[in-house]
Parts: sequence; C-alpha cells; structure tokens
Amino acid sequence: MRKVLIVDDDSVTRGLLSRVLKTHSEEFLVTTAADGKEATAIIREQNINLVITDLQMPVMDGFELLAHISEHHPEIPVFIMTAFGDSEVKKRLDTFGSIKYFEKPLNIDIITECILDELNSGAEGTLKGISLSSFLQLIEMEKKTCTLRIKTKNQSGMLYFLKGELISASSDNLENDAAIYEMLCWDKIVIEIENLCKKTKKEIKQPLMNLLMEGLSLKDEREHRNKEKKTPLKPLKSLSNK
Repeated sequence: MRKVLIVDDDSVTRGLLSRVLKTHSEEFLVTTAADGKEATAIIREQNINLVITDLQMPVMDGFELLAHISEHHPEIPVFIMTAFGDSEVKKRLDTFGSIKYFEKPLNIDIITECILDELNSGAEGTLKGISLSSFLQLIEMEKKTCTLRIKTKNQSGMLYFLKGELISASSDNLENDAAIYEMLCWDKIVIEIENLCKKTKKEIKQPLMNLLMEGLSLKDEREHRNKEKKTPLKPLKSLSNK
C-alpha cells in the first residue's frame, strides 16, 4: 500500500489532512510527523511514496528535510505547504515546476486531487528533488538565515543567507558572483544546511534572481559546448558519397 507522509508542527493541520485523506484509504495510507527529524526517521523505516511538508518547524525545519530527501531519497516527490504572502511570490513559485506548492489555509479538494495525480502518474526513474536555483529562491522568499554547503564529486562551495538575502559565496578559488555561477553549473549536488549565517558582511551586490538567470545561462552555454565536443565527425568517405 502506498504511503503519504504529512510533516507539520501544527497538530490542527496534521489532523485535518489525516481525517480528510482517510476517505482514500483504499488507495493510500497517511502517516504524520511533527518536524523534519521525526519525518526522516519515518522515511528511513517505511516506504514513503510522497511527502507533504511545511517549511517553518522546530527541531528540524522543512529546508533541512528537503536537503535530506534530495540527498538520500531523490525518488520521493515533495509537496510544500506555505503562505505565499502576495501574488508576485506565488508567480515565482509557479515557475519552479519540479515541486508543487499549496497556500495555507489549504484547499483540501485541490491538494487531494494533486496527491492522487502524483501517486497514479506511474512516473519511474524521474528525479523529483528540488534544483539548487529553486532551493535558493525558496530561502529568499521565506527570509531564512542559514549557511549552505553545496557538494558535488570533488568540489564544494558555501552560500551565506541573512534573512533571505544572499550576502556571500565561495567555491574553491572563486568568490561571490563567480562562485554562484560555478555552483549552478554542477550536477548531482548534495545540499547541507546549517541554521545560522557564518558571515555578516554583505559581499554580493546583485539580486538573487539576476545571479540565477546569469548562472543558468552560463550552464546552458557550457552544456552546449560540451555537447559539440562530443559530436563525432563523419568519416570523409561518407561525406564524399553524398
């Protein structure tokens, strides 16, 4: 039987979703957790098919849970419950694509429909994890203070957020803008998060969205160049026969 894990420190939200979703008990079971730490234990012990999580929680928050799932269980899709705040924030969230977001107070009919669609989609082998660019935008919108360590293969980098503002970055011999561009080009990343900012000086002047757009553009260019290098040349004999 498929299982849906609901993670929220608000017992009212957990109870409401559990009661409503019990009407679909023939299709999936519901289990709950009060914070990210409890959720990771459940994921470790049970076969979870979908996680629905709040972001602001004690002990281990939704950001840390997202990072954990992205590293250890990238096959598990994640829905996020949050307060959008305004229409502009909602528009930006809608562009993420890889993760569904639901505004509190929840529309039960919509979230139920999305759960059923996700569980019945039959998609296999698809990476459901959040991208680095989406994760950074989420931190900005939630005005979170934290330090991120981004790792891939033999490389690593640091990103420093103070109340949702990216103030500094470093990676190997690169600093700030250049370091961000480099990290956005990495594939198969691991995100580690610490809930404090280890820097106080603002070293990055550009808005995060500008940095992300430039970094992703550079990534596309790099991938295009690599693809051209790997394209084999046709043998001269084949060309002469045309």
